[in-house]
Amino acid sequence: MKIFQNKAKIVAVSKIVRSILFAGLVFWILGILISLVDLIVPICFLSKDTLYSSTTFTLGWMALLASLGLIINLKLFRFFGRLKNGYLFDAQTVGYLDSAGKWWILFWLCEGLLVEIRYQVFQLKMMTWDSGGLFAGLILIFVAWLLKEAQELQEEQALTV
Repeated sequence: MKIFQNKAKIVAVSKIVRSILFAGLVFWILGILISLVDLIVPICFLSKDTLYSSTTFTLGWMALLASLGLIINLKLFRFFGRLKNGYLFDAQTVGYLDSAGKWWILFWLCEGLLVEIRYQVFQLKMMTWDSGGLFAGLILIFVAWLLKEAQELQEEQALTV
């Protein structure tokens, strides 16, 4: 009976988290659209100098980072969607979590490149580049690995009984 109660709790919490992630998807899409408009309008209607400016470069990287953020949010949205539908910790569900972690590490690397290029090439004020994205990505990958191992242990126990 306790197993069914735990499953019901996971499904209920997953519905709430999935709703929050849906709002995140909307905001990431709006962020991509706004950064692309801010990037394309100066290039189309102003001089060639704007093409090589630090603002244009930063807006291009921001569009890339927003796209990566959208992918991460989408992977987590799918993960919690599968949990909401009752597919607890099967291979595809855990794969979404693992994939989100790998995309988050790529996001962290691109963010670091943006910081360094802005400082080295354009001599702009140094932005901070923290290790939070790396840590979050590694945690997601670790949790996915842990769930995968737990699933294999459960399958082995089911075969031996």
